[in-house]
Amino acid sequence: MKDFRLFETMRVSARGEVLLLERHLGRLQHSADYFSFKYDSAQLRDGIPQTPGRLRLTLSSDSTFDVEVGPLPARNPRFLRLSRVRVNSGDSFLYHKTTNRKTYEEARQDCDEENDVILVNERGEITETTIANIAVLREDRWITPAISCGLLPGVMRAELLARGEIAEGVVLANELVAGETVHCFNALRGLFAAHCATKGC
Repeated sequence: MKDFRLFETMRVSARGEVLLLERHLGRLQHSADYFSFKYDSAQLRDGIPQTPGRLRLTLSSDSTFDVEVGPLPARNPRFLRLSRVRVNSGDSFLYHKTTNRKTYEEARQDCDEENDVILVNERGEITETTIANIAVLREDRWITPAISCGLLPGVMRAELLARGEIAEGVVLANELVAGETVHCFNALRGLFAAHCATKGC
C-alpha cells in the first residue's frame, strides 16, 4: 500500500447528476496509471451515489475506495494574496489530486473562509490557489497558468479551456495588480471572482 491516496471532489446536482463526471474519472484514471494504482472503472461507477451535495471519492492503491457525502461549501474566498510558500514545478504531486497535501496545508495556515493564497513557482510564475485553478484578464483574454507551471489540471479548468472561455499562458507574480479581479474555478464551487489584496497580490 502506498502512503497516500488519490481523490476526486465532485458536485452532485439536485437531480442526482454528478457534474463533469467523465472528466473526474478520466483524471483519476490518469493519476492511477501514473502512480501504479489499481483502477476498476466499473466498480467506481457503481459506487458513486446520486445524493445531492458534495461528493468525495478516495482511491487506495489496491483499488479499494471510500465515498463521503456532505454539504456544498457555504462560501467562497473573496480575497487573494501571494503565498510565502514556493512550489517546485518538478514536484509530481502538484499535477495529481492526492492526500499528500503538505504544500497546500502549509500555504493555507494563515487563511480563512474569506481569504486564500496564490501559489508561485521557482520561476516567479503564478500557478493556482490552494483550492482552485485561476485565470487573470490580460489583453481581453482570461489567461490560466499553463500546466507546466506546476499545478493541478482541474476538471473545470479543462471544461473552460474546451469552451474557449480561457486560454493557457504564463503570468508572473509581480505582474499582478492590487484590486484586480481573479477568476477562480473548480468543479465543486464552479467559477467565482476574488480580488488581489495587495500589489503583486
